[in-house]
Amino acid sequence: MGTFLEWVERISVLAAPPAVGGLIVALGLVLVARRWLFQVVGMAVVYFVVGILHTQIIRPEVVLVKLLIGAVVCLALGATGQAAAGLVTRGDRGGGGNIERETEEGVPPSRRRDLLPRLSRWSDDAPLRALALAAALLAAYAGSLRFPLPQVPPLVGLACYLLGMVGLFLAGMAEEPLGAGLGLLVFLNGFDLFFGALEPSLVVAGLLGLVQFLITLAVAYLTLARAG
Repeated sequence: MGTFLEWVERISVLAAPPAVGGLIVALGLVLVARRWLFQVVGMAVVYFVVGILHTQIIRPEVVLVKLLIGAVVCLALGATGQAAAGLVTRGDRGGGGNIERETEEGVPPSRRRDLLPRLSRWSDDAPLRALALAAALLAAYAGSLRFPLPQVPPLVGLACYLLGMVGLFLAGMAEEPLGAGLGLLVFLNGFDLFFGALEPSLVVAGLLGLVQFLITLAVAYLTLARAG
């Protein structure tokens, strides 16, 4: 374990610039995509990249705890999205009178009929969301230059601003509980990344992890209640 933690510390400085680039891509996926699967994958990448950036300001063993928290949160979000999609599909089957008639090839027509709209949902308001992402990038970059955060490297400060701005945009543009919850989690990751430099203790990491768990449970309840 000691060798692994030393290796993580050694590569953390070199990995920071690619990590910020990966963070931009992941946040773009979470903000622009409308399908829960893409959003959960984007959140998993966000947690991983934030963990890499954390290695520059806190001990690697605390980073492992944060990565474990992120993995549990993403698994819970994935299970919630899958369950909500199943409830919606079941409701479609129960509501349509001519659905069972057309099951010739073993694939329910409701799924064939809904496949294209669900895939294209990701581009319904993509221009507006892409514009919001560009605005968040510009605001984060300007903020990191004009008001640099104390006790963190410049790239980590940029990531904090970026997570905060995209989280606010995501929560404000959300039409469903899952989107609002993802926005809160993204914003909380930015706060955690900055506050970890000020108070790099395991107790604080546990408290922030507890807040993320509570948000995830609330999102799961509201998403399933709405789908049901």
